[in-house]
Amino acid sequence: MSQAEGERVPLSALTEAENLPRLLVMSFGVWLYAADSTLVATLMPVAVEDIGGLPYLSWTYTLYQLGSVVTGAIAGLVVMRTGIVRAEIAAGVLYVLGCALSAYAPDMSIMILGRLLQGMGGGGLVSLAFIGASTLFPKKLWVRVIAVISAIWGVSSLCGPLIGGYFVNIGNWRGAFWAFALQGLVTIFVAPPLLRKHFQSQTEEIQPLPLARLGILSIAVLAICQAGVVTSTQFAGGLCASGIVLLLIFLKQDMDSENRIFPRGILNPRTVSGSGLLMISSLFMATISLTVYGPMLMYIIFGAAPLVAGYIIALESLAWTLTAIFTSGLRERIEPRLIRMGAVFVSVSMLGLIYAMPSGPLLVIALFSVIMGMGFGMSWSFVSKRIIANVPETERTRASASIPTFMRVAMALGSALSGIIANYSGFSEKSSVVVAQNVAFWCFAAFIPLMFVGLLTAWRVSRG
Repeated sequence: MSQAEGERVPLSALTEAENLPRLLVMSFGVWLYAADSTLVATLMPVAVEDIGGLPYLSWTYTLYQLGSVVTGAIAGLVVMRTGIVRAEIAAGVLYVLGCALSAYAPDMSIMILGRLLQGMGGGGLVSLAFIGASTLFPKKLWVRVIAVISAIWGVSSLCGPLIGGYFVNIGNWRGAFWAFALQGLVTIFVAPPLLRKHFQSQTEEIQPLPLARLGILSIAVLAICQAGVVTSTQFAGGLCASGIVLLLIFLKQDMDSENRIFPRGILNPRTVSGSGLLMISSLFMATISLTVYGPMLMYIIFGAAPLVAGYIIALESLAWTLTAIFTSGLRERIEPRLIRMGAVFVSVSMLGLIYAMPSGPLLVIALFSVIMGMGFGMSWSFVSKRIIANVPETERTRASASIPTFMRVAMALGSALSGIIANYSGFSEKSSVVVAQNVAFWCFAAFIPLMFVGLLTAWRVSRG
């Protein structure tokens, strides 16, 4: 038995002088994106009342997601060409400019531009965190680092609405964006001295960025995101189908290109890396309904206060965070069991929510939320490690960037499909209990095929 297999990796290994500064930089980038992406839920309604532009509100979310997907996807290419320091600075600059524009915004057009730049910078920072995990740390620490990133994501997502609520309460929604702009400056000025000496750039022929493919990806993401917010079921279905077709075209072109965004063979389900990405994407797509529609469904069906519903949803993030930290230091030989158990836990929570979400009680919904978080927490870090480890070393930068990119696309697609199901059922803020119960059932039951995909691929990943 090797040392890696026979010994636990202590959490204290991350606090060593050579590891801690790099971990803090990576974690801070995740904090900026995750907190920023959730604080707008409390900020934007107030901002719209101030600057107007309610018909264009959805574009503040759509373009934010678009920016994060596109820059996240090409982060690997940028790092391979410029190094991680310059990539980190560039992402930080985009993020700060976006925050500043959103804070200044006199009208919705400037706000939309600001949110686009925030998404571009934030998406880049998240992908760079995953790239940093595989390039700035020894392999034995990958799972620990990814677990910390996951934990930071969970905590940040919980803090975002609280921060937004604070600035709303003091009557200064612009102050929230200025606060995050100042934090973004920390990344710009602190990252270089901490990262410059620790990254070995990869040598390969410099090629121009694949702008044509990025254009196809952008249109695909736009179509998918808008499908989740339009009320016409037929139009939404057409947008979603078009987005999926364009996404497949993009992936086919990327696989055939020498100037690839993603690693060669990364989408092959017969490989460990391909199975890992398929597992993550399937389960995220299948479960995003809980986050998107859970609070409103609990309000309509059970009369749950928004705060109570929010806490129930937050239990998933909390369980994910704690489970990821606890399991990340376990011996390597336990990894396969945790990956399979994680997929089973997520599947059990989905099956349970099919019946619990329409009929309750809330305590049971909370329990399944915890089980779902535990499932992702015990498998996510190990699957991510195996995705990165099972590609050639020269492809690890691309593979690292692909993980958060596929996650965001899966979440967007899952949200769009859930929206289509809800709209087809006549769901709205004033829906009857019967309609809400029907939506609550189908928003989980319709994704059972994806649940089985996640289960099957989990077994493939665990054997790799």
